[in-house]
Amino acid sequence: MKKLLGILVLGLLWCNFSVAGEMNVFKKKIKLPEDVAQGYENAWKFCCDFDKKTRLTPDHAFKIVNKSDGHPVGLGEQSIRSELRRGDCGVSPGGYDDCAIKDSNTGMTSERHELGMDRDLTSLKGVTWHTYSLFLPKDFPRFGYSHVTMGQFHSDGDGAPGFNWNISSNGGYEVQRRTACNLSKGQYKKLVGKKKPKGCSDSWPSNNVQTLIHQEYLLGKWNDIVFNTKWSLKQDGYLKMWINGRLVYHYIGSNLTPREKEGFQFGIYRGPNKRTPKKSTQVAYYDEIRYAKKSCKKLKLEDLGYSCEDLESQTIDKIDKMITTKMLKSMKLSLTGKYQLKWVWVDKNTKTNKVIKKKTIVTDIVSIKKGKVTFDKLGSSKVISDKYRKKVEFLQLGEEEILVQGELDLDTKSADFVKIILKPDPDNKQKYIGIGEIFKDSNKDKSENIKLIIQPTN
Repeated sequence: MKKLLGILVLGLLWCNFSVAGEMNVFKKKIKLPEDVAQGYENAWKFCCDFDKKTRLTPDHAFKIVNKSDGHPVGLGEQSIRSELRRGDCGVSPGGYDDCAIKDSNTGMTSERHELGMDRDLTSLKGVTWHTYSLFLPKDFPRFGYSHVTMGQFHSDGDGAPGFNWNISSNGGYEVQRRTACNLSKGQYKKLVGKKKPKGCSDSWPSNNVQTLIHQEYLLGKWNDIVFNTKWSLKQDGYLKMWINGRLVYHYIGSNLTPREKEGFQFGIYRGPNKRTPKKSTQVAYYDEIRYAKKSCKKLKLEDLGYSCEDLESQTIDKIDKMITTKMLKSMKLSLTGKYQLKWVWVDKNTKTNKVIKKKTIVTDIVSIKKGKVTFDKLGSSKVISDKYRKKVEFLQLGEEEILVQGELDLDTKSADFVKIILKPDPDNKQKYIGIGEIFKDSNKDKSENIKLIIQPTN
C-alpha cells in the first residue's frame, strides 16, 4: 500500500509541470507540454530504463526544464533535458531487457533513454511533416562508443529502423538509412538484382550513411531539423530533411516495414564498449517537437524563423536512392582506356581520424570500354583475393564521382561488403581517389579501411 501511495504522489507531481518541472516517466503514457511538443496525440512512451519492481525510472532520464533556471531553450520557456549515465541499460514494459544481454567486452549491449510517439494512437502514414530542435552542450562526449543515436523513425516490430540519426565516427551528425533491410528476399532480389545478405548493415549497396552536420557546427548551439516524408512500401516513398532552413538530404524509395507501425522516437541511445569510462554521462536538450499530416503550414514554422514556401522550393543535386538493376543501366563509367588500380590498406584512429598505418596491398591493370571494366592483369595479393576483386562493381555517380562496391576480404576469414566513393584528385583530374571503411574496432578506437587510387597507365 505504501509503495502504491508513493507512486500516486509521484504521478501527481509529474502532472504539475510548474511544480515539479520534470517527468517521472514510469507511466505508460506521458504527456508533454505544448511549449515543447505540438501536433502529436499527446501520449508518449518511454524506453527503456525501468526498475523491474517499481516501474520507476531514474529522475535524470528526462526532465522538463525552464529557461529561467539557465537551461538552453529553443523557443518559449521550456525544453526537454535528457541525461544518460553508464549503466542505464534498457528494460521495457513489454519485457525487452538490454541489461540481461551481456557482452564479454562491454558488460552490456545498450544504454538508452528514449521517448517515442504512441503508435497505437498514431502511426506514420501518407505524407507527414516533423520538426525538432537539438542542442548538444560543448562538452557532450561523442567518442568511445559503438554508436550514439539521437533519433529514429522506427517500427513497432523487429524490423531495422529505416532512418536513424547518429553521432558519426568523425564527431558530426549523420543519417543512417537501412530501408533495404526491410525488403523481403523477393523484393530485394527483384530491385537490387542480388541475393539479400544476412543480418542488416548500412554498408549494403542499397543502404547509405551520410554526414549532415560537420562536427564544428554541431555543439553548443540549437540545430533546427525539419522532415517531410511520404511513407510507402513502394519506390514512390521519400524523405526530405532540412537543417537550419537548408535542404541537406533527399531520399527516394521504399521506407516502410511491411505489417508494422512506424513512429518517431528521440533521446540518447548508445552502445558502450570496453574502454567507455564508468562515469560516462551525456546530456542533450530537445525542443519544438512538432508533427503535422499532409501540410507543412500546419507546423507553424514562422515562429522558428522559416517559411514553408522557401523550404519546399529548395532542391538538392545528390538524391539518395536504392541502387536497383534498372538504375545500373544509367550508371556506366564515363572513363575509357587503360587504368591502374592501386589498393591500399589504411588504419585510422576513429577519435582523431589520423592515419596510423598505411600499406599498399596490390596493384591491378584494367581496361575500361563502354562502361565495362575488364581486369587485364591482377597483382598477387594474400589480403584481397582475385575472385573478389573481379566481382567489384564500378558505377558512375553524377559527372565526377565513381562508386566502387563489392565484397572484399581484407585479411579476414570472410568477405565484407565495402563501398568506396572516388573523387577526382584536385591536382590531377584524371586521377580518382577514395576510401571505404571495412571494419571498426570501438574498443581500440581504430578502423580498417581500403583506399583505392585509379589513374591512367600512361
